[in-house]
Amino acid sequence: MLRNLITVGGWTMLSRILGLVRDQLLAAFLGAGPVQDAYQIAFRLPNMFRRLFGEGAFNAAFVPLFTERLTTHGKEEATRFASQALGCLSAWLLGVTILGEVFMPWIIELIAPGFDHGGGRFELAVHLTRITFPYLILICTAALVAGVLNGLHRFSMAAGAMSHSISSGLAPSCWVRSSFMTRPPGPP
Repeated sequence: MLRNLITVGGWTMLSRILGLVRDQLLAAFLGAGPVQDAYQIAFRLPNMFRRLFGEGAFNAAFVPLFTERLTTHGKEEATRFASQALGCLSAWLLGVTILGEVFMPWIIELIAPGFDHGGGRFELAVHLTRITFPYLILICTAALVAGVLNGLHRFSMAAGAMSHSISSGLAPSCWVRSSFMTRPPGPP
């Protein structure tokens, strides 16, 4: 048990450190201003849904039910239950994503009422949020898989997934910055 606690705690700490590095790089690359504002709004909605459905109420309900089926009915029944939950969650999230894409300008007006329509910040926030919004399907289904892994006592794999997710975004961010943002204007 102590080994699992240290492992999960270590992965969680690494995830927090990588998140801090990510935020520092964003601040350095985007600076303070309308682009940073639009970027932050673009990730607000997917992260809200991730907290609610991926790591919040859904996962709190799913893991005990999965574990109960695993212990009383066996791995096959638990796998069937997880597959059904994944199918329902994916279908529901797809519907939410489609509606979100269609109504994104009104959603942005609701969650960022100070964004005006003339300065470009509102339009950029709508555009970026339409790009990032489908991420909620991936992150919420990944949270369900992490719940399955936790139910199977694979705590390290579940805890390490977020660190891997953050680190996989750091390298491309640095590459984009070094390849495109530091070159002088003009042809290569």
